[in-house]
Amino acid sequence: MFKQTRKIMKMSLFLSIFLVGCTTAKDIEVVTPEPQREKLVLWSYYETQAQKESLDLLIEEFNTIQEDYLLSWVYVPMTDFSKRLAMGVTENELPDLVIIDNPDMPAYIQLGIFEELNDYFEAEDITSTYYENVWQSVEHEGKYYGLPFCCNNLALIYNKEAFEAEGLTPPSTWEEFIACAEALTTQDRYGFAMSAIAGEQSLFQILPWILSTGEDIEALGGEKTKEAFELIHALVEQAYMDINCINWSQNDVARKFIEGQAAMMENGPWVLPMLEEANVEYGIVRLPIQEVSLMLTGGENLCILKEKNVEGALTFLDYYRRPEVMQRVSQKASVLPPSKEEAKAFADKNEMYQVFVEQMDDCISRTSFSNWKGISGKLSESIYGLFTGEMTVDAAALHLQ
Repeated sequence: MFKQTRKIMKMSLFLSIFLVGCTTAKDIEVVTPEPQREKLVLWSYYETQAQKESLDLLIEEFNTIQEDYLLSWVYVPMTDFSKRLAMGVTENELPDLVIIDNPDMPAYIQLGIFEELNDYFEAEDITSTYYENVWQSVEHEGKYYGLPFCCNNLALIYNKEAFEAEGLTPPSTWEEFIACAEALTTQDRYGFAMSAIAGEQSLFQILPWILSTGEDIEALGGEKTKEAFELIHALVEQAYMDINCINWSQNDVARKFIEGQAAMMENGPWVLPMLEEANVEYGIVRLPIQEVSLMLTGGENLCILKEKNVEGALTFLDYYRRPEVMQRVSQKASVLPPSKEEAKAFADKNEMYQVFVEQMDDCISRTSFSNWKGISGKLSESIYGLFTGEMTVDAAALHLQ
């Protein structure tokens, strides 16, 4: 049996050699190995489904249109981002790029971990095409350390059915706003909701009310700041707003609005897919004002880490700056493009974003505050104290000085 098997094996080998010998060059399929790509890594705290899908789409397209680089992204929770970057510096395990919240830029720039990009921007001449306020967030002492990735701001989103039932029109002044909040508050529903959770989200939400008074951004805690704090205090004191807002993120506020627990909310464009999916009849107007309409711009920046693959990272920046790419990613993530022209084109195709785009011309960045890092913690404490009653209006304002 063994000898027979060996004979069969020899015959098979002979036939294989014979067939190969008879094969012409035309019959041989030449397999070209895939080119070796340089790997790029991006860190982001994007966590909503829309955000993740937008980043997946962007990276998949980038990897498809060129063969030199292979980009992947890693989720790092926002609460751990600073710690992970600091650890990465000491352990030499940093990514090539990061997407970060724009008010965090000054702290990271001072750490000296971002590549300075002036030569790139001057050669491309793109700064004039973007909103000035988004460029403020990547600039430090005349140098640029990132590319604005997306932008947004806040508006008053209201339940149309609730307004129609009460015969109300959307408010444009604080006086009208308080009247609407009172009329819309019932046993099962609050008139208004906003995020007051500790951190940047609550600061993003409270500052437009303070700026609306005409307060000097370098003099927070004065009489005009007290006016804004009195408004917030009145909403909580009269039970027009739920004290539990101190535990709600901006997405939590949207869920309460969808559930009918609030008739008005302060929120941004990223929650609109949630409202559309829930079939809520809603309208969007500018936040009511006291004296002026001045908003904060939110959003993220795309930054390149020093001594990493700068050439590959710049190739990715080049790709993202393409108008059609920026449009697709913004649409997917429900945010605004940072380019003025692309943002206006975006609003023309998506009417529900119109108010947010209009307000971009009247925005400032949190990095416009010369000592934002020193102010932010105190302001967060003042908001908490106002909501819980642990601070009076005067004490909350004094706490900022």
